[in-house]
Amino acid sequence: MEFKRKSRMIDSLSCTRHRAALISGGTIAAFCASALISFPYAQVAAQDQDGLAVGVIEEVIVTARKRQESLQETPISITAFSRIDLEEANMIDLRDIGKFTPGMSFTSYGMGSAEAGAIFLRGIGQSDHMVTTDPGVGLYIDGVYVGRNQGAALDLLDLERVEVLRGPQGTLFGKNTIGGAVNVVSARPSGEPGGHIGATAGQEGRLNVQASGEFGVGENLAVRASVLSRNRDGVGEQVFTGEETGDESSVSGRVQLLWSGASSELSLAADASRARQAAVPHSFYEFADWMVAFFGAAPCFTSSGAGEYAPCPAGAAADPFDSYSLDDLDTEQDLFGVSATWEWNLSDSMTFKSITAYRDMAYVGNLEFDGAPQVVVHYLESGESDQFSQELQLLGSNDAATLNWIAGVYYFTEDGYNLQDDLQFGNLDQRRSEVETSSYALFGQGTADLSQRFSLTGGLRYTEEDKDYDVVYRRLDAMGNQALDDSGQPVYLVAPTALGDSWDAVSGTLNGKFQVSDSVMLYATYSRGFRSGGFAARPSRQSSVGVYDPEYVNMVEAGVKIQALQDRLRLNMSAYTSVYEDYQVQVNRVGDSFDTRVLNAAEAEIDGFELELTAVLSRIARIDATFGYTDAQITEVDLAPSLEANFMAGSRLPYVSKYTFSISPRLQWPLNNGAEVVLRADYSYRDEFYGQIANSPFEWEDGYGLVNARIEYVGSGERWRLGLYGINLADKTYTRVRNYYPGFLGFALWNTDRREIGLEARINF
Repeated sequence: MEFKRKSRMIDSLSCTRHRAALISGGTIAAFCASALISFPYAQVAAQDQDGLAVGVIEEVIVTARKRQESLQETPISITAFSRIDLEEANMIDLRDIGKFTPGMSFTSYGMGSAEAGAIFLRGIGQSDHMVTTDPGVGLYIDGVYVGRNQGAALDLLDLERVEVLRGPQGTLFGKNTIGGAVNVVSARPSGEPGGHIGATAGQEGRLNVQASGEFGVGENLAVRASVLSRNRDGVGEQVFTGEETGDESSVSGRVQLLWSGASSELSLAADASRARQAAVPHSFYEFADWMVAFFGAAPCFTSSGAGEYAPCPAGAAADPFDSYSLDDLDTEQDLFGVSATWEWNLSDSMTFKSITAYRDMAYVGNLEFDGAPQVVVHYLESGESDQFSQELQLLGSNDAATLNWIAGVYYFTEDGYNLQDDLQFGNLDQRRSEVETSSYALFGQGTADLSQRFSLTGGLRYTEEDKDYDVVYRRLDAMGNQALDDSGQPVYLVAPTALGDSWDAVSGTLNGKFQVSDSVMLYATYSRGFRSGGFAARPSRQSSVGVYDPEYVNMVEAGVKIQALQDRLRLNMSAYTSVYEDYQVQVNRVGDSFDTRVLNAAEAEIDGFELELTAVLSRIARIDATFGYTDAQITEVDLAPSLEANFMAGSRLPYVSKYTFSISPRLQWPLNNGAEVVLRADYSYRDEFYGQIANSPFEWEDGYGLVNARIEYVGSGERWRLGLYGINLADKTYTRVRNYYPGFLGFALWNTDRREIGLEARINF
């Protein structure tokens, strides 16, 4: 995506209604909104006639359809972030884009792990990081699919842009994109010598250092290298040991070589990341009654009601960022990836492209559920994933450029495992799950301009996938060896079991685009995608081991894109309705909450409306805003009489807020010396939501708003900049994750970070 330098943008806003009126009402609402906004902008235009130079909204180039296109001419719901957008909005890692994307939730999940991303778009996603299950929103780094949630909370290292594609992207992006796709694009080498050095210092010992540099070698080779170090002290502590919780310590780097010839170019890239940090702060609010009886009292916390802290130890005030655990709760994660991208222009109208990539992810963490000094449920968990992918594309067009098409093949393989040593109620058990995946796909998509105003796009993708699964859950003795029963036989909770299955699926899209005028475009889309089948993530009994099939989403969407008032107003709106088939959910045997399994046992419907606005109010003032509405509910449950579920028709899907909203006013004052002062404020709001599909009151998170701000002095020619920033200025305490296990353990939550204020400096050379 290319951002021209007159103004800067985020591109996001939304609004909505109910299912029957959504599609028909979206286009009408767009024109009404345009008319309402036109009056103040007429005043701005009048000022321009008096000689005041008014800024305009820059053109945004995206690659959502695997070729470069203008955002306003691409008939897809897309939110786009430039490097400047990411910096000015005080975004620390990839999770922060969720605050400014309508209908999106991007948090971190996992007992103690801050690096396991949980991405939800339009009501669809996946919070689990185990290798047995796959994401619902695809993450791509320079065209390379990242198959695991673990490690998805990427550092924002030397990026050119981030694109968020909303809705199923199964045709061009493939499996596991039923909610959408996040496309991360790194800055490319230009061959011109230059770079930058930057540092951030803030509260809680925040100290970040980043550097990037590039140079050319001869006429054909360009090299770019970047490094980022992030460090911060903990936001809480383990009360009994004094160790910190929720600190940050990571370093990441990237090197890219770009060779450019007369008719082809080859890009070689390598990236790596290393994180070592203490667990995410969490607290246990409520223990199950049997646990209170087991310990003789609730361990450190009251059992009288959720949300009420009790002092522990006596006389000490409870803090939501503190933990009473005695364990060493550190987590470690290492990421590594290499890729080779080759583009060969076969002719003026045809290009061949190859993307070859390998990625590795490994993590280990001493995690726990209870947050108490007593040993209730503690885990030592580790895992690894190795993936290889190869994609071949052929892109072409006719001489008149009225027909554009892409055809391709895709291959993906992954080997991964999770290993858990569980210390539960005095027993030491070990579960190991291994999954091998092979996936093949053929795809094609074409766009035909049937007239000067109307174009039609159609595409199909056929995917075959094979998975093999091995699991064992065994009891260990005090020395960590296999436990034996009285007859000398190994003690298994789940005996060594091997399963395998294969699936095939067809994804597709049909899209019509109508250019009403130079400033208004209408579009309508049907899209279908699927999320892979898998296996039970944590079987605790032999009967829990099983296979579930893929799930599917069929979506219909209508939208409008407006760029008017001499490029001072951009307004994009869309309304959609989706049918979520063969929904993968956990159920249990009647009367036994421990005998669980995952089945395709439900269907859901999702309706939504989204709006994104960028408006230039004067030569120094601009405002960006987003609004989203998402109504996602279970509509049908299909279970055998021997099974039961903790949800029903009408239950809301997890992590889905009905309303999301953000507004970002920005002022940019030019100074006489060629410098400028930039002031930006951000307010983002997320409506209440449930953390689990059970929709228990314990899992209910109230809506909350976050306030960030930044003031920055930019030197002449942007040679240097100095900024003061504030994150979560209202010091709002809210949760990443809420977990409720009725009758088993109880209720716990994982908290987010505190307020942070700091300084940033950057020198460009």
